[in-house]
Amino acid sequence: MVIPSTNTSVQEPDTSRSYDPLRESVLEDEPTVEFSAREEQLAYARTTIGVTMREGGTCKVEESVYGAAIVMPQIARTTGWDKSMTILAIRSWIFLLLNIFLQAYLLRMIAKEENVMDMFGGQMYLCDFGAFMENCPGAPGCDGPFGTDVEPPRMYSWDALISRQFTKDSLKTLFPEKVEEIDAKVDVGEYGVESYYCRLACCFIFMIPCMQELTIISKMAELIWKIPTKAEPWIRPKIYAPDEKLIGHLEEVTLKIAGMPLTWKLMNMIGVVFPKLALWKLLTETGVTFLMETAGIDDIVINSVGLTFILNLDELIGQSLMSEETVNIVSATENFDLYDEKTSCVGDVALLSETDLLDKHRETQSLKSWNLQDSLSLFPAKLIATALLTLVFVADYYACHCEAYKEGDTTRMVSVSMHAPLSVRFSWLNAFLPRFFPLEVQKEPYWEMKSPD
Repeated sequence: MVIPSTNTSVQEPDTSRSYDPLRESVLEDEPTVEFSAREEQLAYARTTIGVTMREGGTCKVEESVYGAAIVMPQIARTTGWDKSMTILAIRSWIFLLLNIFLQAYLLRMIAKEENVMDMFGGQMYLCDFGAFMENCPGAPGCDGPFGTDVEPPRMYSWDALISRQFTKDSLKTLFPEKVEEIDAKVDVGEYGVESYYCRLACCFIFMIPCMQELTIISKMAELIWKIPTKAEPWIRPKIYAPDEKLIGHLEEVTLKIAGMPLTWKLMNMIGVVFPKLALWKLLTETGVTFLMETAGIDDIVINSVGLTFILNLDELIGQSLMSEETVNIVSATENFDLYDEKTSCVGDVALLSETDLLDKHRETQSLKSWNLQDSLSLFPAKLIATALLTLVFVADYYACHCEAYKEGDTTRMVSVSMHAPLSVRFSWLNAFLPRFFPLEVQKEPYWEMKSPD
């Protein structure tokens, strides 16, 4: 009879094992694989040249109502317009129309606040009032909209300013015999921006997600342009073993972007891309105007982030209101390559021998081959585009709402003369095409910048 050993002595720890605290288990040391210098250089070459070849990028359908409106009709077309997929395709366009209406409505309301309600409240455009307050009082360009010098202790928000003005007017009404004394002793204050450069910085911050949205729109248009103009299936079967059991998961098929009939290409451009681009333009114009009209530092910072809520409304509706099946189908759709390996300047990596690949890498990636294009590539294109877009829309704000005002040798931008609207009516045409359908206003201005005495 064999009796098991009862030796309970403590064993020395095995130093050949390593402890992974994340997995809470003892793991064997992984064998170290030694690569030759040539193999490492080949890995570097494939990575570098592969990145160069794919600089055109890929396009994944946006996981939002816009992406669903493109994918689901093509999935339904592929299945022969069966009942389930047809219902999901129709739903996707219903959510698309809902999103377009809500985004447009919110932007219209913001534009109405800036162009109608603020005018009835007696407000003028902010422009550069108080922009260079550190030089005030006494310096040129310190006159505020009420004709007095802008000073930090006397500068208030518009709501506070209106309350102070109401109090002063009430005192004049109650004591008409003391109007001159009230004017001399009751100081209403002035109105101006608290930080000129913070306002510009927040406009740039707001333009960053707008630039991302513009990139999505451009890739969406490029996708529709580049895919074949023919009816190709967007669902492809996978190869499985004969005895493998399938239960109808999306992983059991391949969902890929393929050809699209010309009719659907036109419908997607007109119904998806163009509305998305129009809303983007209205959002950037309205958003920059809203930020340029915000005086307080904390309000500018908060509003620059809060405005992106409207920009992300399509994704919110897609994730929250669309069916789980639609979301999963859009998410499972494979990327579409926008680059073309056949026409790439570096050639197809798969067709190059290892020696040719290394030679190509030395030839194209050596610092000795540095040229003007490489110098220009040091500057991020999207960063420059974001800065330029910020300048364009800020300049558009000044062109529409401000005018040059000369005070001595100093010229600055002040609000144009303000005319009250004839009514609170603000149509869709007033919001989307203000240059062609301007708001009807009274002839006499309720405020205009007066020249210094």
